[in-house]
Amino acid sequence: MASPREPEPQKGPFRFGPYTLARRIGAGGMGEVYLAREESPRRACVVKKVLPRLMENKQFIGRFRDEARVVVHLQHANIARVYAMGEVEGQLYLAMEYVQGKTLSRLAYRMRQRVQLMPPGVILQLGIRLCEGLAYAHDAKDGSGQPLHLVHRDLSPANICISYDGELKIIDFGASQSTLKEQQTAPRVVIGNLTYMSPEQARKKFVDRRADVYSAGVVLWELFAWQALPQKGEPLERWRKAAYPKWEPASRFREGVPKSVDAVLMRALSTEPDERYPDASVLGAELARIKAKLAPEVSDADVARLMCEVFAEEKAAEDAVLAQLLGKDPSRSLTEQTIPPKLAPPTALAFEHSGLEAPEDFVPAEDTPQAAPTGKPLPVGRRETREAHVSFGMDVEGEPEVGMVEARRPPLVRAIEEDEEEIPTPTVETGAQARRRWVWLALGLFLAASAAGFGVVWLLAQ
Repeated sequence: MASPREPEPQKGPFRFGPYTLARRIGAGGMGEVYLAREESPRRACVVKKVLPRLMENKQFIGRFRDEARVVVHLQHANIARVYAMGEVEGQLYLAMEYVQGKTLSRLAYRMRQRVQLMPPGVILQLGIRLCEGLAYAHDAKDGSGQPLHLVHRDLSPANICISYDGELKIIDFGASQSTLKEQQTAPRVVIGNLTYMSPEQARKKFVDRRADVYSAGVVLWELFAWQALPQKGEPLERWRKAAYPKWEPASRFREGVPKSVDAVLMRALSTEPDERYPDASVLGAELARIKAKLAPEVSDADVARLMCEVFAEEKAAEDAVLAQLLGKDPSRSLTEQTIPPKLAPPTALAFEHSGLEAPEDFVPAEDTPQAAPTGKPLPVGRRETREAHVSFGMDVEGEPEVGMVEARRPPLVRAIEEDEEEIPTPTVETGAQARRRWVWLALGLFLAASAAGFGVVWLLAQ
């Protein structure tokens, strides 16, 4: 089934309830995304309008309203705000905080392009802030004081935003599990990024806050090991690896990672939830203890300096855009040229998820499945497993073409990221690799010099 046709953007700035929508910056599976200005209080924001075709889907609308009941309670420095979820003239929308910065995935990718290693002190600082945001979300209560039992379920570097001021903000609880949600994700759907997913979630078992602890461990392992984890590949094989993961200490991939860091990460990455840290606050306390010994002077200001160095051009462009947006008139000069797609704020990607749809009782086996003989159909479960583009727990794009094996990203994500992903990412050389290279270079020079010396002696002897 082909994806629904993208709606034509409305031209020029226009009012939409309490917002002025300055310019459409993209469209995803569930709606159109606008750079906007809220008039009172006057601030920049991102407004996502739900597509008209989804307004007729009662299940989707139910999930949307479930989400509104959850996110309204989340107000923390390390969680990007959702200001409002409501309806204007028969159109559902959500208004999100404009976080001026980039996702953690973009930061790591750009640093690899620049052949830079992320400093351990910065990683620890980010890990501490990440755990603070998760701990708050896990302990959040509803208006009557009852626990929400909230679990993010899709924590990854793409859902962690770093502002140019050095603030870490978790974005997108659209895949979350909560007691306030009446319409939970269907058992057929495995929602979330398989690379960072906890084993119990991949096996379709009950998940609690410890699933987010595992995902945080994967995020931190990737930064400390400085190994970019694969985001593409055959869906069933990636699902199997998520359900039955195998990890090695980060220090085996990057020289200088302390054993204390290895120990913390390997506990967070335990396959069994009971063997992990019981919650994010305990993991954060362990990271803070290590940081106090290794990098006590590192703060959010150091994160800010790194962001402003790595994304100097982007920050200058965004500063100019926001100055226009918050001026007297969100001017008609806000065009494609002044706001290229890669400058879209990270919150524009919220509530758009990847996922897998499979038979309700199917989970991949631990051993690598054997391919079906030529000409014979795949076993039930394997052939019915397909990738999905999910919003609020629902596939909003329909079935992709048969035989597609590359991980599918939401269209808006592709528009923002693919311009950078076309640039080859160089391998960052570790200290050990550098020393080996210099040893071989020195040996080569020594042999060349020796050969030249023997040549001179031989000539003189003639």
